[in-house]
Amino acid sequence: MALISISIFIAAAIISVFAAIKLSKYADIISKETKMGGMLAGMLLLAVATSLPELTASISAGVIGSPDIAIGNGVGSILFNIFVLFLFDIHFRQKRLFLGVSSNHIYTGVIALLLCVIIGFALLVRSGPDFLGVSLTSFVIVIIYITGLTIVSRKQHLEMEEQEPVQFSRKKSVTNLSLKTLAWRFLIFAFVIFISGSALTVSGDMLAESTGISATAVGSFLIALATSLPDAVGVYVALKVANINLAVGTILGSNLFNVASISTADVFYRSGSIWEDAGPQNVVTAAAAFSLTASVMLILNRKKSRTTITYLMPSLTAVAIYIGYGVYIFIF
Repeated sequence: MALISISIFIAAAIISVFAAIKLSKYADIISKETKMGGMLAGMLLLAVATSLPELTASISAGVIGSPDIAIGNGVGSILFNIFVLFLFDIHFRQKRLFLGVSSNHIYTGVIALLLCVIIGFALLVRSGPDFLGVSLTSFVIVIIYITGLTIVSRKQHLEMEEQEPVQFSRKKSVTNLSLKTLAWRFLIFAFVIFISGSALTVSGDMLAESTGISATAVGSFLIALATSLPDAVGVYVALKVANINLAVGTILGSNLFNVASISTADVFYRSGSIWEDAGPQNVVTAAAAFSLTASVMLILNRKKSRTTITYLMPSLTAVAIYIGYGVYIFIF
């Protein structure tokens, strides 16, 4: 049973990564063919595109009645995304890319920190009012998510309007495909991810049962890693061409979407509240996510660094936190 679960898990992970990379490609083209700004494109279209595996995995976890996988996947993806961001920062340390990051990401970071606090509080309290079988916590998360996107979107448009008008000719199209064709291809690969993401969750749940590994560990580490690989690819490409703002925007936007996906899983979880039934290990996951998000906030406010060591300290600390979390979640 364990071998079959592992085989299905690996196959589903490969398909999810392939489909999500295609989605990222079409999301990038659509953003260039329309009037979306760079930070907005990273936070909305590209972030949502690469986070569809997390959404389908979380929904499937709710359907099969596995709250630990649902929450572990959503919050664990935050950990892996930020871990990858800092790991690549260490790799590209000579460029010191984070010294050029825009302070506009501070708004997204604050929203992410607030959501981590709400998750931790909900997991600690483990009870609360609900409406139509869905926890009030889930509604609060969705409201904060939508409000945050609205604020960032308006700020992006205001900044674009304040820029000096420039003379430009008709923009040359980056593809021969129409927007309608691009949209259809986007939807096709989104459906592929829906199937593969569901397979990831089911096989992950089977793996937890057959091996004795906790569902929290499977969700927050294995499934989170598999569903977050497309984000890692997108971040690497962005940093390789020194587009630090697209990289940070994609990661923070994806993290917000991942938290919102937990609320969606709560809708499909019919055995009670997903926040009440989740195991206590998820509190540690939420605390680690808060710590890593706070590390991102620190680098957003950093203006300069005299030595390579002082520049790398936030990234090295974040990597150490993630490794320490992994050791705790699997051993203890």
